Amino acid sequence: MAGRTGSLETLRRLNRLRVIDALRDEGLISRAEIARRTGLSRSTVSSLVSELQADGLVIERPEPAAAHGDQGGRPPILLSFDASAGVAVGIDFDHHHVRVAVSDLSSRILAEREQDLDTDHLAHEGLDAAAELVVALLAEAGVSEARVIGAGMCLPGPIHRPTGVVGSTAILPGWVGVAAAEEMRRRLELPILVDNDANLAALAEAAFGAGRDAKDLVYLMISSGIGAGLVLNGRLYRGAEGLAGELGHVLVDADGPVCRCGNRGCLETVAGTDALADLLRRSHGDLDGRAIVRLAREGDL
Repeated sequence: MAGRTGSLETLRRLNRLRVIDALRDEGLISRAEIARRTGLSRSTVSSLVSELQADGLVIERPEPAAAHGDQGGRPPILLSFDASAGVAVGIDFDHHHVRVAVSDLSSRILAEREQDLDTDHLAHEGLDAAAELVVALLAEAGVSEARVIGAGMCLPGPIHRPTGVVGSTAILPGWVGVAAAEEMRRRLELPILVDNDANLAALAEAAFGAGRDAKDLVYLMISSGIGAGLVLNGRLYRGAEGLAGELGHVLVDADGPVCRCGNRGCLETVAGTDALADLLRRSHGDLDGRAIVRLAREGDL
């Protein structure tokens, strides 16, 4: 009986997430449209929407008469997230920096800042810097910590999903064996979710970007390292060990330069932004990834 109850609770949580996804994708949407998009019954949608309203996350917005036209009858009641109900925090780590952003529930950025870090910094240094930025940006946005519903954190390396522990000595040597979510939760006392940066970028592209109408997509991230996020049949694909998109240390030239992982000729050594910046330094001076992309778009490379 306990197992059946647990299964029903899991199904309800999953259905709740499907409703949330529909709200997030559309911004304004009716209950009937949520049912059509998710395949859930109208009664299930109404029950889940009522829960979200009780939690203060969703509000009703009557459709303007002009938009409803001359169809007669009552205009449909549209739903949206209540942007004032809380805020979310994003924490983005790279080898060289950490970027933190605070947004309301409509995804409007309220405050954002980036701080440089030493290359291949130690985990506690990056976590401390990120926690200080979160506190500073919440103050800048005029938001109390009590209004933060959670934080998402991305790292440029594989994450062991069951434990949240960072793996791979090649990609983040200063973070190996660190339970990143637990450590950040201890610093901020906020709900924290952590995943690989390319995975989260792929989900963002699927939710908000060019991949919104695609069931399958590959997001290629080229930064200090190189990785890919895979969405297959609408679901994030990580592989058995969470390494499905780790492309940066694939061998492409057996006689190539020594990589920071200790091997020779990894893809990262010839196509990563640091490698490209080194190649272009003599002709173009010091460049970062954004400048390289800009010059390429302008036809100057």
